[in-house]
Amino acid sequence: MALCYMRLLSRRCIDPCTFRNFYTCSSRNIAVSKPLFKETTICETHDEKNLRLKRPLSPHLTIYQIQLTAFLSITHRTTGMILSSYAMLFGIGTLLIPGGIPCLIEIISELGLSAPVLFVGKTLLALPATYHTFNGLRHLAWDLGMFLTIKEVYSTGYAVIALSAISAIALAAL
Repeated sequence: MALCYMRLLSRRCIDPCTFRNFYTCSSRNIAVSKPLFKETTICETHDEKNLRLKRPLSPHLTIYQIQLTAFLSITHRTTGMILSSYAMLFGIGTLLIPGGIPCLIEIISELGLSAPVLFVGKTLLALPATYHTFNGLRHLAWDLGMFLTIKEVYSTGYAVIALSAISAIALAAL
């Protein structure tokens, strides 16, 4: 279809830059720079112009301060991916390791790792599960229309962080 339009435009000697807004997001983003020759104009988008002038993206990442809500959202998605990776690895481990997961646990116990190293490892394994659980409950409360003011969003965010850390440490201590 685009070829048909271009053929139609070139047969009628119409400059395609005048129809640039058909295939860009907005006609306001187009800047016409100084022509190289008298009869030609160069059309460039807003992004192309900013690249040419070496302007940074807005808001620039070096001046952006991360907010708790954004951090918790990113962390919730990350822990979901980690938990799905756990499920895949444990499933594949059950299939591929002779003896399954109990055999893997026995191999790890035979390595002779110190108690603090095992405790930290178990805490790091439990932390995604506890965080994802508590933050999921927080999201369910939001779906019910609870804790939606800014103050409550931040207080429940800090509570989720504290509860997930405490429960991960408690689970690792078992």
